[in-house]
Amino acid sequence: MMTRRLLGVFACLFAAVLLAACSPSEADQRKAFIAFLRDDVLAKTGLRLPQPDAEKQKSFGAYAEHYAVISRFHERMNASVAKPMQETLAKSMPRSIEDIVARKTDLVTVRSGFVGMRDALDQALAAAGSEKAALKQPEDLAGVYAAVYDKAVTAPATAFRQIFPTADDAFAAIIALAELIQNNRAAIKLNGSQMEISNPALRTKVQAALEAMNAKQRGMTEAQQTLRRAVYGS
Repeated sequence: MMTRRLLGVFACLFAAVLLAACSPSEADQRKAFIAFLRDDVLAKTGLRLPQPDAEKQKSFGAYAEHYAVISRFHERMNASVAKPMQETLAKSMPRSIEDIVARKTDLVTVRSGFVGMRDALDQALAAAGSEKAALKQPEDLAGVYAAVYDKAVTAPATAFRQIFPTADDAFAAIIALAELIQNNRAAIKLNGSQMEISNPALRTKVQAALEAMNAKQRGMTEAQQTLRRAVYGS
């Protein structure tokens, strides 16, 4: 009876040793994760965040959750900021002076919507920062991970934050022009993108409003280009 028990104990111990030998060590998991961060994220131009398959994630062990911090930020940013902003700008930019006047109420609504997007970005960034702070990382991983976090989280968040004030200024200038025309509608004849104004003083005011609008729109275009470079690398 004792011999059988001893054999059972030895069999269990032997199985445990075999299992440990077949499972990757923490050092191997960390090495695989660092290689992925360097080769698949940092070495790539632009920011198309790669999603490792199940087998690769398994090779990272517990470090897969470290990458999930960055992936979750992107999911939140794309759903609450990037996609809504892209759709908003594509649909809302007026194409003529008549369009500006006719859609003034819609433009006011669009402008107020940027506040919600900015708040959503701040919340996503705060959540990612809190999750990152809770991670325990050896020194060799910490440096690489910090570089990836800067590229994949900090850089796009900064680029979006630059767009918000310029977009707000651009829409404010468009709305100001719409209000100026509405308040002087009897003295202004509209024909698509053309205006006929007989009053010299009013013509000067409208011209100044047009120049301000064009300047603000150029600023927004530059901010969009900065964001595009952060995301696509070009």
